[in-house]
Amino acid sequence: MNWRAQGFRAWLLQRLTAVYILAFLVIFLILLAANNPVGYAAWRNMMGNAMTAVFTAIFFLAVIFHGWVGIRDVLIDYVHNVALRFSALVLVALALLVMALWMLRTLLVVAL
Repeated sequence: MNWRAQGFRAWLLQRLTAVYILAFLVIFLILLAANNPVGYAAWRNMMGNAMTAVFTAIFFLAVIFHGWVGIRDVLIDYVHNVALRFSALVLVALALLVMALWMLRTLLVVAL
């Protein structure tokens, strides 16, 4: 395995997540305009739909992966101290993991 394949995978993941994020946002804005949810009950009803919850979960996971690839690449390129880079990568990974778990918990609470 060479280093170029790893870079291509990161590049491809960045592009695929960007396309999904854009498509989701366009469709979600159209859904918002069509339903015009006002109030907690209307939002919960809209987000409680299984398909909406699944696509929203995929959206947030795509945002997290997109952010991870971007931040990781910036840290690898510009932080030359190995210990500092490793520490920053661990902190970013933990923060993104906490955000992912919080998002999944929120969607499960709405779905139940």
